[in-house]
Amino acid sequence: MISRCSIQLIQQAELPAISTHVQICLACHTTFIIFSCLRVSCIFFRFLSFPIMNTLVLRKPRCLSIESRPEPQPFPGEVLLTVVACAICRTDAVMWWQGHRDLVFPRVLGHEICARRHGDPVGQYYAVWPGNACGTCSRCRSGNEHLCQSMRITGFHRDGGFGELLSASEKNLLPVPSALSPELAALAEPLGCAVHALGRSRVSAGERLLVYGAGTLGLFLASSASVRGAKVSIADPDPEKLIKSRDLQRCFNISPCFTSDGSLSQEADVVINATSSPDALADGLERLAPGGRYCLFSGLRGHDAYPAELINGIHYREAELIGSYGCTRHDMRQALLLLEQYASAFSFLIKQRIGLHDVERVLPSVLEGKGFKSVITSYS
Repeated sequence: MISRCSIQLIQQAELPAISTHVQICLACHTTFIIFSCLRVSCIFFRFLSFPIMNTLVLRKPRCLSIESRPEPQPFPGEVLLTVVACAICRTDAVMWWQGHRDLVFPRVLGHEICARRHGDPVGQYYAVWPGNACGTCSRCRSGNEHLCQSMRITGFHRDGGFGELLSASEKNLLPVPSALSPELAALAEPLGCAVHALGRSRVSAGERLLVYGAGTLGLFLASSASVRGAKVSIADPDPEKLIKSRDLQRCFNISPCFTSDGSLSQEADVVINATSSPDALADGLERLAPGGRYCLFSGLRGHDAYPAELINGIHYREAELIGSYGCTRHDMRQALLLLEQYASAFSFLIKQRIGLHDVERVLPSVLEGKGFKSVITSYS
């Protein structure tokens, strides 16, 4: 409909005589501009009406930016959370560098999260299981919710903990023991993955376990297996990592092995790789005892082809090759109990507490596997 006011404005203007048809066209154009401006203004003021939060957004590989965004609006069954601590995983660094199979851009990364309900500054802390499963498929019903065909992972498919706030399913909130710090509680997810791998590998008391990789996940695997009564060795080509974790090794009776000096010689009943090095697969299968089990815990980098002779060794020794991916809510509950019981032993894994603006600076070292955990605790 043509605004009568718009026609009057044109008619009152000192313009050369023009046809009524042209006047109507001008009036239509003026009306369109007026309504467009009103619409833009409404959207702008609506945006301003939402509280704003700070986020670190990955727009594409190696393109991070601090952005102000409206607070997320939880769906039914979800709650709004204030992130208290978010640990940086090496997978976060990989996604920053090259993307990931499950990553959807643009994305707020972060899946190792400790949070509290928004608006409750002194309330209960929660570790957040990052999965969002359907709950009805055969995998979910069998307890393998982490393998749900409809899985949507926080920090991959949904925005995660590299922002002040996030929404999460009420079912994914795992209460943190009161004595446990938020920074350590954020490590419940990686420790839960280690607990899951040990369950998949059926590690039991008295068995010999060899773990490749002495980073955070390797140490979680080794210490948790020791709690189960296994005889644990941990191998790494970097002596510095093994030296830094000597106190934890003593606490859990873990034997260190330098892979470069020939000290790694005995066979193992179970081998688990906590490194993406392809050498860990070939070397580990060779050291596996007859009837042993190799757990592929970390994905391997590169595109190497493996000789048939190596695979035939699995056949002749009746060995098992087992995959382990992610964790369940139950695994994370078990992890929280371990973190509470051995908090003093695990505390050295927190290398530094950083702010949101520091994340891009530390990602290269995380990608290279140097040092232990950097945890975001400040979002201002």
